[in-house]
Amino acid sequence: MLTLFPCHVMYREQKELVTDEILTVSRKIIENNADTPFYSKCMSTIRTQNNVLDLSEFGKIKQFLGNLIYVYCEQMKIDCTKLKILDSWLNLYESGGYQDLHNHHDSMISGVFWIKSAEEKDFIFQSPWHFSQPKLPDYTEVTLQNCHNVEINSVVGRGVVFMSHMLHRTLPAKSERISLSFNVG
Repeated sequence: MLTLFPCHVMYREQKELVTDEILTVSRKIIENNADTPFYSKCMSTIRTQNNVLDLSEFGKIKQFLGNLIYVYCEQMKIDCTKLKILDSWLNLYESGGYQDLHNHHDSMISGVFWIKSAEEKDFIFQSPWHFSQPKLPDYTEVTLQNCHNVEINSVVGRGVVFMSHMLHRTLPAKSERISLSFNVG
């Protein structure tokens, strides 16, 4: 049997990168720049300040994510010599805030890094065939190869990278959640 078209996700954690300074700077950037481009309680700098990883305060996080991207590319056999971070922005979810199902256009690799969260399973990857499967089989066992959704814990200091075409969303936040999202191309 062949496993065709897998969607690889990689994550690593470095909790010590999230300091009081990073949390304060993130809140200040959001407070001064964010708008609400989505149909939920989510403030974002995606349209107003989308170069967050270029700020000196985020240098260690940028280095951590750069290393994660490099290892991901090695595992995926992607030539990363010409890749760069295209944009990076902050999202603040108030209690009840969420992101609808989406993917990222005009990039190859995307990712997220959590600065504050309740550390719950609230980041969801959805199968690309979820809406096109005419009839669902009765599985004898649900596995990563046949499931429709995979939940990832939004752990503070965790970086996650994935191919930009992957459908993903967030569940409503139970408390304030701050994430840094980015695209690579």
